[in-house]
Amino acid sequence: MSSICAVWTLGRSQKAGRLLERMRCAQEIYGPDRSFAWVGEEIALGGNLMHLLPEDAQDRQPLWDWERRFCLVADVRLDNRSELESELGITQSENRADSEILLGAWARWGADCLGHMMGSFAFAVWTPARRELFAARDHVGDRPLFFHRGRDVVAVASMPKGLLAIPGVWQGFSEEQVGRWLVGMQPQQGENLFEGIERVPMGHFVRVTPDGLECRRYWHPRDAKPVRYKRDEEYAEAMVEILDRATEARLRSSKKIGSHLSAGLDSSSVTAAAARLLAARGQRLTAFTAVPRPDYNGIAMPWQRPFEGDAAAELAQLYPNIEHVRVDSSGYGLMETVREWTAVMDEPVVNATNLLWISAIQDRARERGLGVLLEGSCGNGTISWESWAIMSMLFRKGRWLKLARTVRAFRRRGHMSYKAGLTTSLNGLLPAALVEKLSPTAAFDLMESTMVSEEAERRSGLAAKMEAYMGHEPIDPREQQADLLDQFDMGAVHAAVRARARLDTRDPTSDKRLFDFCFAIPQEQYIVEGQTRSLVRRAMRGRVPEGILNRYRRGLQSADWYLPMQEAVPELREELVLDRGSKAARGLLNLPRMEALLDGFPREGYETKRVNAIWHLGLSRGFTMGYFLRSYESAEATVGESREAKAESAESAEVKGESASLPSSRV
Repeated sequence: MSSICAVWTLGRSQKAGRLLERMRCAQEIYGPDRSFAWVGEEIALGGNLMHLLPEDAQDRQPLWDWERRFCLVADVRLDNRSELESELGITQSENRADSEILLGAWARWGADCLGHMMGSFAFAVWTPARRELFAARDHVGDRPLFFHRGRDVVAVASMPKGLLAIPGVWQGFSEEQVGRWLVGMQPQQGENLFEGIERVPMGHFVRVTPDGLECRRYWHPRDAKPVRYKRDEEYAEAMVEILDRATEARLRSSKKIGSHLSAGLDSSSVTAAAARLLAARGQRLTAFTAVPRPDYNGIAMPWQRPFEGDAAAELAQLYPNIEHVRVDSSGYGLMETVREWTAVMDEPVVNATNLLWISAIQDRARERGLGVLLEGSCGNGTISWESWAIMSMLFRKGRWLKLARTVRAFRRRGHMSYKAGLTTSLNGLLPAALVEKLSPTAAFDLMESTMVSEEAERRSGLAAKMEAYMGHEPIDPREQQADLLDQFDMGAVHAAVRARARLDTRDPTSDKRLFDFCFAIPQEQYIVEGQTRSLVRRAMRGRVPEGILNRYRRGLQSADWYLPMQEAVPELREELVLDRGSKAARGLLNLPRMEALLDGFPREGYETKRVNAIWHLGLSRGFTMGYFLRSYESAEATVGESREAKAESAESAEVKGESASLPSSRV
């Protein structure tokens, strides 16, 4: 990843050059190889480069077109680079950086270039003649991008710390978003935890003129045109072809390639595709599998699979060019890891125990000289989409014969009874009380697992919002699929990986072409042959071992979570002391409850839903949020402070930020 930033003082007295230098310095960790900037009278654009692609050494940003009509800065990897070169008539492109090809696309099509591009990008363009600042983020949010709008300053930056470096931007935390985060509710579109800073949603652009600001969506896979084939096999064949193209596009690197291999369907599919493609080039692939620590008690629920090392090894054995490496989190401390990731993510850590083995894998990859780690995180929304709502969709459409055959096939495989099939088919059509009576669930009050202070909970009405959130799921499976995409924003996490380990995380299952295809096909393709996640199971036959394809138990991440949590208890008590000294933490966190949970840390039952939700997820989120709040509550005074001397060399004039906002529109 590189980092970009742009600041526009809207013709007023602020000095754009000095503000840009503060922003650029704050984001240096995301681009240590070269810094760049262009400064005009009222606007400045710049950034920091990290060389991840073979062509990155030729990147000479900021870029102007030959007529100096516009200036561009970009954090970009184009996955359809050759197609764009052909459309634009570009030849002898070996020494051209992706940013230069993007500039050509903007010169040809303007904002419509977003319909021609595929890949991972965040960019900003200044057009002096129109006095317009345009910024856009890629379709699935691989690259992060944030903005601030004030009366005298509008700015965009790759990460919040770039914006917080501007005096006057810091306005504290959003109490509502902090509460939502603590109970596991996804941020509302465009929101984040900082007041006064907005996230550019994936698949959106922002356009700023002296008259105002608009944030508009330019793509969503729900708009994909329907795809229909005559035979089920054709859907599987088409999916494999697209996945291979998506994987090949992500193998462009000046360093070796690795992959996450969890023995699940998504990571196995990506690893198999990469191994086949790299073998054709005579290259190897290093596949990393997270395994529990040796002192893990081995206990899990019947439907969970905590040990994935042997199953992953089955796939590795199919491909001679795969080096398989099992990694556990031994030696990685909980709060040490939290501190490291919070500093580069500008967000609290969602699941601290997961980051222990993720950090271990990244460190092993870096030691081996890798530059890319493939993953399949978006597969749940594309190749391995699963929703029982498909059955109620068949019922509502009157396709009862198809529904009856599907229920019978599910019953033969042991997935459900006829009673469960009936209840599932009537989902959304029966009163919730009757559904609960027909299919009771053993549940507990999820508010037990939140660490929000009682005062903040009352002020925000969090309990009611959470109840509405838990019950809002659409009954249409495609809308459920769309909801999943909208909640899955990995931009900040991927930025953190690049800053922490200088590794580029790339996910073929998030490819725009794959999203468009998986939204365009009939939903029943995901339940053919009475199989859940049927499309990927059929498509990967012959590529992935049958043992993986026919395995229905879910992999259990961080099954050994209680071990690092127990070891961290003394340090967590110290964290509580620090939290009590923080105004933000005292006001937003239920510190007495967190202390009581530490005192009552369980000695067994770690695999159960209640213990996992309260002590693993809830309590760890409380402590990671506490550290985040303490780290950023003095952001106005501290962000960029260590590099203030650099900023002073750019401009010495006095700077004053404003918090009143421009008129805006969001479409």
